[in-house]
Amino acid sequence: MIRKEYIIALQTITYKEVRRFLRIWVQTLLPSIITTTLYFLIFGTLIGSRIGEMKGYPYMDFIVPGLILMAVISNAYSNVVSSFYGSKFQHNIEEMLVAPMPSWVILLGYISGGVMRGLIVGVLVTLVSLFFTDLKIAHPLMMVVVFLLTGVLFSAAGFINAVYA
Repeated sequence: MIRKEYIIALQTITYKEVRRFLRIWVQTLLPSIITTTLYFLIFGTLIGSRIGEMKGYPYMDFIVPGLILMAVISNAYSNVVSSFYGSKFQHNIEEMLVAPMPSWVILLGYISGGVMRGLIVGVLVTLVSLFFTDLKIAHPLMMVVVFLLTGVLFSAAGFINAVYA
């Protein structure tokens, strides 16, 4: 049974993480949109016009899923790395470690923040991709599941990296 205090601690850490990257959205969300837009322009429009179709699909439709997931991966990973390493550097993590909560709550809180940033960026990049292609999402629920699982995996990898950095 999960104690109520653990739920409150998890919500607090997750809220802190989400608030941190939304407060500086110009540095956290906007660069991903701009970078992916440049990828769409360079690889999709300029190079794609010379390549043509890939197995019956336009080149832009072929690269869009990869570019979306690339944005999810890099944001989920970098959110946890920068936040946890910053807490270590400023010695804020020590306050969390002496608090009466298990380490899995801290881990889950940081991972939840990374997943949220990955999901938000994934949705924004998907919306931007609609300007460049008439992308049809056959299985939107499966897309959300892939976003979530990818975000969890790379947030956990970022946490491991930040612990040993």
